[in-house]
Amino acid sequence: MISRPSSDSASSIYPVIDRGASLLVIMLLVSLSGSLAAQVSCPTSNPPFGSCYVQTANYPGDYPWATTVIDGESSLIVADAFSGFFYKFEVNSLSATPTQLVSPLGPSIYRGVSWNNDEDLLYWLVVHEGLHQLVISSSGGSLISQTPLDLPAGTLEVTGLAWHAGTGSYWTNDWNNDVYLELLNDGSFTGNSFQNPEVEAPSAEVFGLGISIMLDPVTGEYLFDIPVGAPSDQRSSQVVRIDQTGTEQGLFYPLASINDLAGWVTGISWTESGSWGGPSEFVIDITNGLIVEVPVPNPNAPSITVFSCGADGDNNVSLEWVNPISYSSIVLLRDDVQIATLSGADSSYTDSDLDSGTYSYSLRPIPASGTNLPAATCDVVVGFGRLLGQAPFGGTQSGPTTVIESTGQLAVADASGLTAWLYSKDLTPEASISGPFTTTVNLSGLAWNASNDTLAWMTDAGELIHTDLQGAVLSSTTLQSPTPLGLIGEITWSSNRGEFLGIDRSSASFFGFDADGFTNGDLMSVPPSPTGESVFLAGITSRDTVSNSVCDFAVGSVSDAGISRIERAVDGVTSGIGFDIAPSVSTGEVVGISSTETGPFGTPVTYLIGGDNGIIYMFSGDLSGTGSEFVRGELNMDGTRNLVDVTVLLLNLFGQNQTPSTCIDASDINDDGLVNIADAISLLEYLFEGGSVPPAPSTSCGPDDSIDNLTCQEFNGC
Repeated sequence: MISRPSSDSASSIYPVIDRGASLLVIMLLVSLSGSLAAQVSCPTSNPPFGSCYVQTANYPGDYPWATTVIDGESSLIVADAFSGFFYKFEVNSLSATPTQLVSPLGPSIYRGVSWNNDEDLLYWLVVHEGLHQLVISSSGGSLISQTPLDLPAGTLEVTGLAWHAGTGSYWTNDWNNDVYLELLNDGSFTGNSFQNPEVEAPSAEVFGLGISIMLDPVTGEYLFDIPVGAPSDQRSSQVVRIDQTGTEQGLFYPLASINDLAGWVTGISWTESGSWGGPSEFVIDITNGLIVEVPVPNPNAPSITVFSCGADGDNNVSLEWVNPISYSSIVLLRDDVQIATLSGADSSYTDSDLDSGTYSYSLRPIPASGTNLPAATCDVVVGFGRLLGQAPFGGTQSGPTTVIESTGQLAVADASGLTAWLYSKDLTPEASISGPFTTTVNLSGLAWNASNDTLAWMTDAGELIHTDLQGAVLSSTTLQSPTPLGLIGEITWSSNRGEFLGIDRSSASFFGFDADGFTNGDLMSVPPSPTGESVFLAGITSRDTVSNSVCDFAVGSVSDAGISRIERAVDGVTSGIGFDIAPSVSTGEVVGISSTETGPFGTPVTYLIGGDNGIIYMFSGDLSGTGSEFVRGELNMDGTRNLVDVTVLLLNLFGQNQTPSTCIDASDINDDGLVNIADAISLLEYLFEGGSVPPAPSTSCGPDDSIDNLTCQEFNGC
């Protein structure tokens, strides 16, 4: 939800958007204000629908929120969220200095503004003195009237306002419940509503702030354009066009990948006469303090909206979609590279034998007229990290998790610490056990101790309780560390290290501690996300081998705006092995991660717990056959194995500031799942002392069929 203090003092109010993200996330994003990068500007004539920008402007105030267009004045209104000022821009020249005006109630909380063209008046949605009010003013902001809103039962807060010229009513957004509501100018609600189209489960919070209403010149129907995003997006990621029932109309555009609106979108307004001469929308990006004009000319045909993709165990991707009309042809792209041109009647395609990784597919339908239509997109994880299944959590609020190998069960605790729910490894519910706490706590960690077949329960305050597998208390203590710890998160048992490992979510680091709660004070770094240093950390799970400490972490960078990846460290060192979460799941909050090397299909799996939707996800942890083909022992990729390869291996092991290998599997000469001095010795013995030939693939390029914690991301010698 979006929460605000009740005070009307602009200096004491800050934008807090909590939709599966913390205050820290949003303030970091808002503080990283700046101009758009990698913008795609539109051609001077005939701009495509939503896939570029016409013009942008920096917002001169504090927090841009509500927006509308006054067509008669050819002006764009952008209201500050709290200061009591609004700004009037020229539609045809956003770069011109805007006029600063005083909002009708002065400093207050302004959630929406809309121009009523019939009355030539501005309508405002304002929270003033703790009450939602519908306020009317002139185009210059002079107060005319204010009416309290009679919010429907269960509606806590609303944002965004758009006038419906066909009915004379208004629409706003109840974002707590992800519902859009119709209201009248007397402050009453009609009961008409539609749901945010991204909603998949009632408890999973999706994203969407702002609403605009446009007239379809072909059908004469009034339609809604709304910014939306799935929980996994952590923000509004696209604008979709829907009718009054919430049915998508096949017109949409992305807010990041094309026109690079990467921040939090808080407002949107439509005009029939944009600066380029046709329909445009002005989108408000509060993070970057930007106003962006996006052209939305009306194509004479709908695009594809229903597009799904899924991977199987053989690394094949099946694509399926629904064509709302017959097209002349359909262009299929994988990661922005065209891979096929299909007939306009095709509705499925199989992309075969892919390497492990995340792939993005785009369908670009071409109608008979040749009009540019938006592409339907679908992302999928193939191989390692592939989604295998999911199940709902049986408790009240999902919390930390562990796998109890002695019973072959997955345990997922309630966040209160009062109960843990047990599932078979294929996620079939089996039973529950009582937690060791007599009152509700904030349970942050749960771990099965393989050394004595017990459970360890940890609160975010550092209270540590050991129980048997039925929940009976064996001992209790408090975490003690010579190094101050912040927000304590999940814990796991490391059989290789013979101790527990826990995470400090405040510093995005992990530490070891014994059963008595004593740490050695060392904080270790977690692996980075591909988009930058990991500043978000939600969970840890141990995947130890006999010789190595192997941990998987749920992490994310500032750019990710939350948890986005599972990344692996081997003996505390980043391995380069990991997989994306978002293409497979629809959760904005991760509260637990656990794993087993003997999953329900005989191969390793990873379990991830969604906090906002209470879903347990199961992913493939099988690394066999993943990655690129390679030749074992061929480290410099020059086509031969010689002393140079030994030198490269030793430099990688012991040299300073070496570039990480893109194919660490090639360095595992003896194929024991490790890279150490023994591999250098094995290669020397093979080259100069008649030692054994390295295990396959060693005579020609091929995959590694061994199940270990190493993989080959890229090998240029094959």
